[in-house]
Amino acid sequence: MHLRSALVRLVLAAPFATAVACTATTDEVTIELAPQLVSSIDGTVTVHAIALAERAPAPTEPIELTVTYQDRNGADHAIAAVDGTTDDAGAFTATIGGLTWDGTGTITATLLSGAAGSPPQMVGDQPIAASATFAVLDRTPPVVAITAPGPLTAGQDYQIAVHVTDEIGVSEVFFEDSGWPNNNNGNGGRQRATVIASGEADTTLMFRFTVPGQTPSGTTNTLYALASDLSGNQAAAAAITVTVQ
Repeated sequence: MHLRSALVRLVLAAPFATAVACTATTDEVTIELAPQLVSSIDGTVTVHAIALAERAPAPTEPIELTVTYQDRNGADHAIAAVDGTTDDAGAFTATIGGLTWDGTGTITATLLSGAAGSPPQMVGDQPIAASATFAVLDRTPPVVAITAPGPLTAGQDYQIAVHVTDEIGVSEVFFEDSGWPNNNNGNGGRQRATVIASGEADTTLMFRFTVPGQTPSGTTNTLYALASDLSGNQAAAAAITVTVQ
């Protein structure tokens, strides 16, 4: 009788054990960025996210990466979201581009309840999400161009335009010419001028340029310009040659 009672208890216990067994529920996502310090020249960061179900990898989970990004001047820059699904190891990796302005931002990985655009999965009243921050360093030099008048006349003054653009802002612009032959001004005919710019991202600055009297026709001079942006990056314009008519 004692053995039969034990067998009965085992048979009755088996269905009960099956009834209480359950599948692990996805409850967490982690996120890592590489690199966290981004160069504006490359402008990309790799995002690696992992979905977890009670600390075990959660495969085939819909996931969305969203980005908030603001440059050093406080302007917001829109970066498109990236959607996908975690692999068999619960991982999702993507590259975010367009990070070309000096500034900071945050990337958030959110597990979705369905296709892209669906509400997030929740644990209690909280979405299953994780965030990581990045910073972008301005390594992009300004773009500089010289606009000069056509043929010059001896003894005349001219305005030389130097156009500079930069995604953050211009700090200084330098203008220089190679000098006129036989023009004894103490510097071999060479002049140099510096303008402290206003910080505008797109600006044109004017420099005065004089052709000495009695300069022979056909005499040439080469004009140069160099600009610095607010981060200290520098770039030179393509030099141009002007000729006295």
